Amino acid sequence: MNDQETIARHRTAIRRFQYSKPVSLAMSHRLIRDGCTVLDYGCGRGEDVGLLQKSGVAAEGWDPYFRPDAPVHAADVVNLGYVLNVIENPQERAETLRKAYALARRALVVAVRVDQSLDRGIPFQDGLITSRGAFQKIYTQAEFREFVGVTLGVRPYVAGLGVTYAFKERAEEEKYVSETAFQRAVNYQKNAVAEFENDPVGAALLQLVKQLGRLPLPEEFLDYERLEAAFGSRQRISRLLWKAVHPDSLDDVQKRRREELLVALAMIRLQGGKPMPFRTLPQDVQADIKSLWTTYQQAVKESEAFLFGIGNPALVKEAVGGVRIGKRLPEDFYFHLSQESFLPPLLRLIVFAARQIVGQVEADLIKVSIDGRKISFLRYADFDQVPHPELAYSLKVYLPKAAHSFRDYSDSANPPLLHRKEAFLDELHPDYQKSAQLTEKEEALGLLGRPDIGFRNSWRAALDEKGIVLKGYELISPETAS
Repeated sequence: MNDQETIARHRTAIRRFQYSKPVSLAMSHRLIRDGCTVLDYGCGRGEDVGLLQKSGVAAEGWDPYFRPDAPVHAADVVNLGYVLNVIENPQERAETLRKAYALARRALVVAVRVDQSLDRGIPFQDGLITSRGAFQKIYTQAEFREFVGVTLGVRPYVAGLGVTYAFKERAEEEKYVSETAFQRAVNYQKNAVAEFENDPVGAALLQLVKQLGRLPLPEEFLDYERLEAAFGSRQRISRLLWKAVHPDSLDDVQKRRREELLVALAMIRLQGGKPMPFRTLPQDVQADIKSLWTTYQQAVKESEAFLFGIGNPALVKEAVGGVRIGKRLPEDFYFHLSQESFLPPLLRLIVFAARQIVGQVEADLIKVSIDGRKISFLRYADFDQVPHPELAYSLKVYLPKAAHSFRDYSDSANPPLLHRKEAFLDELHPDYQKSAQLTEKEEALGLLGRPDIGFRNSWRAALDEKGIVLKGYELISPETAS
């Protein structure tokens, strides 16, 4: 079977009605954007091409089986998605990669399969023959990255598992690096404070606090119960009041921005690049650096020293010890993705280092070992909709070896599930209040005392023993549920 026939057989089984992973990532990173042209080199049935065209992007596609007569033109962005895996000849694989890169004016998006479940096929050459009779070259993430870099002679950027970018245009590469590093976090805490200030009862309490210069006594403010029903515990209300009455000082803002920039500059070096020329940085970043350091070189030097902290377990342990968010266990620290921007700079940099190995990973919780050597991205089914979400998959990254392992629970009959969800959230997170109230009720009923409730079947058995049904965030009797 020649390579074109192999590609054809592989493509015949694929029908999609949404963007493929590499195209979706390229759009999220704004490689594919308004005004650019796209060539899908090895487009199969052309689903990505059709979807891009419907969104207004000038996209074309060529495929050796489905579109062999389509013209092949150079484009700003070329997508080579899941083609290299099915080419049996290693030399032809490399030549296909070089051809695709030659057609790209700005950037090439390359995707291969790194699915561990395919290792049960029949060995053939440097790959496998799958149960469908198709050849698959199974790459490791590190092997794939090296193959792209060595074949093209450029530095590949990991965008996701089995997805890398190879830039042709220097300005496009600098733009990607800059936007990846210098991104400002969306602060959900500000949203919570704004909601409190816009609530009539919250605004009344805030006004009284400003008049008294302290929190009022219960008899001085009679509407606490109404606020608790809307915003949660007295502790949470006090924190909202504090943030409203005492906004961050200029010193606090400058300190936080200095840390953000140190992390960003270290991120650029962690990606293997040289410090970006000062003139290529975003205008607001240039202004921030001028106000916080004497020279740009001083900022870069400080960030390089900061970068070495990743490999120092004592510094990592100290950073974890100072965190007031998330959940700490003897060996690991967990936090919700929404809290990432509030982590100490060193922990943020460690998570970024993990993403340089596996790219962008969908996750709800992130687990960091106390020594900083292992990072796990944990994805839960319906995390934001259910009180006890079940683990869909876990992706563990081993930083010293630049390796990863993947564990899939999506088809498990007894997957792990999460209790005390609020322990992983900030008090000002929208789900904190209802999760905390549910935990309090579950503790009162003795549901959380069993050691085996961390899995679906045992948790359901615990509920059955108590004669309780969990509906949403409410614990009710079976009669009421029906």
